[in-house]
Amino acid sequence: MPCPTVAIVGRPNVGKSTLFNRLTRQRKAVVESTPGVTRDRLYGQAEAFGKPYTLIDTGGIDPLEKEELRAKARAQAQVAIDEADILIFLVDGREGLTPVDYEVADLLRRTQKPILLVVNKMESFKDTYAHEAYSLGLGEYIPVSALHGNNVGALVEQLAALLPEPEEEEEEEEAIKVAVVGRPNVGKSSLVNAILGEERVIVSEIPGTTRDAIDTRFSRGEQEFVFIDTAGIRRKSKVKAPLEYYSVLRAIRAIERADVVLVLLDALEGVTEQDKRIAGLAHEAGRGVILVVNKWDLMRAYLQGGEDAEPSPEVEMHLFARNLRQLLRDYTRVVRRELVFLEYAPLLYISARQREGIDQVLEEIVLVAEHHAFRASTSELNRVLQEALADHPPPTAKGRAVKVFYATQVKVKPPTFVLFVNHPERMHFSYQRYLENRLRKAFNFEGTPVRLILRARREESLRSRPRGKRGSGRGSGTFR
Repeated sequence: MPCPTVAIVGRPNVGKSTLFNRLTRQRKAVVESTPGVTRDRLYGQAEAFGKPYTLIDTGGIDPLEKEELRAKARAQAQVAIDEADILIFLVDGREGLTPVDYEVADLLRRTQKPILLVVNKMESFKDTYAHEAYSLGLGEYIPVSALHGNNVGALVEQLAALLPEPEEEEEEEEAIKVAVVGRPNVGKSSLVNAILGEERVIVSEIPGTTRDAIDTRFSRGEQEFVFIDTAGIRRKSKVKAPLEYYSVLRAIRAIERADVVLVLLDALEGVTEQDKRIAGLAHEAGRGVILVVNKWDLMRAYLQGGEDAEPSPEVEMHLFARNLRQLLRDYTRVVRRELVFLEYAPLLYISARQREGIDQVLEEIVLVAEHHAFRASTSELNRVLQEALADHPPPTAKGRAVKVFYATQVKVKPPTFVLFVNHPERMHFSYQRYLENRLRKAFNFEGTPVRLILRARREESLRSRPRGKRGSGRGSGTFR
């Protein structure tokens, strides 16, 4: 059963993003320091009393575009209505209601979906317009302060009452779920059709032909795949029509339910800023990632002086190749530099139109899926960790030695490890990267992100244990 979806609907500046961050417990910063890793607050995962759900921040309407204000309000609300199972309608209790609020409420009132009316910015009940919320005709409201967290617990409690009980985890399907993502017109549908051997997905030169995420089952030998072809992801500033917005949302959600994500790049255009954002979505979601440079046949034509190939100036300025091998090396160097946070991802060169490299794509998908779902034994994990610590001990921080006691793997998809240390806050990120690289080398985690979680464990607690029990139990062993 897919995770239920909850959408936050409302006009600009009522606090939707603040409430979104509060419920998902995410940072308020939009962009992390890692280049290309997006923090666009479009959707996220959250829980309400143990019940998981996907939360959508639908975005607001630009108040400067007054002529289109009402039409855009209806469009955004309609997107949320179509996609969500439960709606949170957020209004501003400090400023009061506006015509846009009534317009959106009119749309929501006609749906058969549960609606939670939430009045935000209620740090105090003095000088507020909360009572106006009754005029929306949506029943009782929940007063909150998303900024300070006041009464958000009551909202979560009412939300939990509407969410279904989580189902017991079923045995995982043998099919590998693969999301094919990228900017419009990079060849996503062409790649899916080349893999399937028939035109299952409409292919067109017009960007944006694919409007929905389309699941197609495919078998190769005994291995089954489910390919999810998605609409091209454009920059937010380029998403105007509600249908485009809906397509972007579906594409991002496709990443969440995939095991492996194929990030398609256009060989002639190189790595754009939007490519970095798209790749960042897959990285952040913890999915296995394969970088696929499509239209490589056109780059070969460019090298041979073909008239049809017209690489972008950004690509051409970095390429001074005299032969195909040098071209491949130079291009790889550029891609790796631009997508440095995906250094673990395999990089393939294909031509979907010519069906070149398709077998290699399928073989790589199987390998990455295996790495993504790999679980290391505790004994082997701690042997690798002990060797890494012996070869390069953790540096001291503020005159105190940082000690790693032991590790255990707590999750797969992606492989996630908990390291028990005496001072988690003092372990430098560069040393965490060193440990991650040692784990990658030992267990061959090509194509999958690896998560390290530091957890405090004091040395004194180990010394206080009875001698006979030291080092017993799960994840036994201390490394000094």
